[in-house]
Amino acid sequence: MEDKQIFEKRWLLATSEQREKYHTLIASYPSIEWTFKEKSYLLWLCQLDNDTFKSFEAIFAKLANEQ
Repeated sequence: MEDKQIFEKRWLLATSEQREKYHTLIASYPSIEWTFKEKSYLLWLCQLDNDTFKSFEAIFAKLANEQ
């Protein structure tokens, strides 16, 4: 299955909370051109509980500051 179709299928199955987290995450990195495969992984990350998700955000922030 094509990456775009996989993302669209996962999007349809996502809850409104997951979609909100996804939009917030994407908006945090406006200069990045995400592939549909990457978008699928980001949507998957948004399924995590809030504490785990916030931990990932902290890690991503540190990685972004290192570059």
